[in-house]
Amino acid sequence: MYHFVTNGIYRFCEWVTRLAYLNILWAFFTAVGFIVFGIGPSTVAMYTVTRKWLQGHTDIPVYRTFMHAYKREFWRANKLSWILFTVMAVFYVDFVIFGWMGQETSVFALIFMILLLIFTIVFLMVFPVYVHYDIPLSKTFKYAVLIGFSRPFYTIGMLAGAVGAILISLIHVTVIIFFSGSLFALVVTAFAMKAFSSMDKGTAKEQVLQ
Repeated sequence: MYHFVTNGIYRFCEWVTRLAYLNILWAFFTAVGFIVFGIGPSTVAMYTVTRKWLQGHTDIPVYRTFMHAYKREFWRANKLSWILFTVMAVFYVDFVIFGWMGQETSVFALIFMILLLIFTIVFLMVFPVYVHYDIPLSKTFKYAVLIGFSRPFYTIGMLAGAVGAILISLIHVTVIIFFSGSLFALVVTAFAMKAFSSMDKGTAKEQVLQ
């Protein structure tokens, strides 16, 4: 019993250290890129590391793995983040316009909420898809939509986990500094990997039946 408890505490502290270190790397290199040029590659690099961890490669050199992905995917990851930020800006402008127009736009507000839900699912799924599949950027969004809506159980779990990670991060400023990004990425990647595995099994089954 004693060894079980001590091993559990050790593993917990190990994961806390990993997540804190990864979050610091993500925040630092986002700042190095003046946010606009840094958040895309930093986020891709962070998801690359969390994917490796969830595949069982917990002993990977975190800094080297992070930097390799950061440098290799710098411009492509920036294109991805710029597309996402552009869509977010459009949603924000639409939200402000709907606020001005009031109740007369109830139908348009419903359409807006549906589109926002779709974008939220794509936003959560697109980075795991990016680092998991070797596909063109345009297909990354298509895969994110396809997997997000064809595996609703995992998508709902991902949404709930993402909200939970955000709420945990808001507990204290220390949690925000050391865990806000890495914890979010780990939770989202965990559900995404299960969805990918389900998709791959389904594809393999279809090939056998053909």
